[in-house]
Amino acid sequence: MDSPQIPDDLFPEIFLRVPDPADLVRISAACASFRSLVACRSFLRRYRKRHAQPLVGFFDNQRVFHPAEPPYPSASAAKAVALAADFSFPFLRAPASAWHIFQIRDGRVLLGRDPYDFEELVVCDPLHRRHLLLPRIPALDEWLPSATTGGIGWQIFLLGGGDDDDEEAAEETSFRVIWRAEREDDGNQVAFVFSSSTGQWRAAPPLSGLASFSWRQYVHGCLYGMTDCREKLRVLDTRTMEFSLLDLPLEARGYAYVYVDVVEAGEGITGLFVRPRGTPEIRYFTRRNSGLSSSQWQLEKIVSLGSSQWQWAGSPRPNLFLRHCGSPSLDGGLFSLDIKTLQLERVLGSESSMLYPWPYTNFPPFLSTPTVSSDTQEGDEKEMPEQGAEMLQDDEPTGSLHDERTADDVNAGGQVGVSRT
Repeated sequence: MDSPQIPDDLFPEIFLRVPDPADLVRISAACASFRSLVACRSFLRRYRKRHAQPLVGFFDNQRVFHPAEPPYPSASAAKAVALAADFSFPFLRAPASAWHIFQIRDGRVLLGRDPYDFEELVVCDPLHRRHLLLPRIPALDEWLPSATTGGIGWQIFLLGGGDDDDEEAAEETSFRVIWRAEREDDGNQVAFVFSSSTGQWRAAPPLSGLASFSWRQYVHGCLYGMTDCREKLRVLDTRTMEFSLLDLPLEARGYAYVYVDVVEAGEGITGLFVRPRGTPEIRYFTRRNSGLSSSQWQLEKIVSLGSSQWQWAGSPRPNLFLRHCGSPSLDGGLFSLDIKTLQLERVLGSESSMLYPWPYTNFPPFLSTPTVSSDTQEGDEKEMPEQGAEMLQDDEPTGSLHDERTADDVNAGGQVGVSRT
């Protein structure tokens, strides 16, 4: 008896639930109709909205890109991105060494001329070789007169687009930049928000609450930071630009050298990793952002690290990152603690010595579209089908969709500086 035939209209729904982009390449290689479906722009847009960008590597402080290495699940996607992208940032005004990474988010990189300069800012998409030079922040000469005797403390944040973007295609290229500053001599404060939709800066409330953040992470449209007393989280909703306070679990409070990171744990769920310094364990909490239990943190799991040699390694987006210097039982390197499985996976080998790695996430080229809309595009982009075939040929031979296989395949905090005038 023949197996019942799957209706054609169900294939898109099935393929949308494929978690690994590399499997979409195998699906598209199966037949012409599958290839046409997977190549459809509307399907790819739906897939990107449903799945988070995989981690494909890290930038170091010299802007050098380090792709994820096998056997990390997204290593094949990392290889494809490294081949297609231009991480040399050739559009930067000379000298290139004067430019520094301020933020990385959703495949975009925010760069500035100097770690203490905020007058020349660029947001770029290195995979699609596009960039946008932001206009100068308005009225700086009036607010920051050259005669001032004090310094300028400032912060900058690269965020996703707002909720007012109606067109789905435009939403994928929309982003915002929040910049705030405070004069040290008189405490005067100012804040501006740049929107890629308008191409302009607009004045915002001073956002003085950001100054008390001891660290900052961006989760579900909100910036999270620890208050000075380390008893609560201060939360800035970037859609309303309003602050609120959120209690921490008892294990995360106070000055007991506690490491704390906020992460996205799923739709409508915020995760919290807590590790008391010098202990070989990590406690993982979650909190729903709506409903009756919205104010309560729930302990989900205690992850044993086996030793206290693990070090926190920067931004927790999209996962929590830990560094291990190596031991007789474990080779050193940079590891990712997967939020879904709570399993440690090596991303880079022991030769990587980045102190503050910048995680870079993106879809492989055949799935990706530009995340920056601009008139400037360096070089021609490769066609999607060829990119997909390249990734498939480089990693595994084409085979049945049911072949058994094993896996071989983000900055959350704001840049802070002090400028002397």
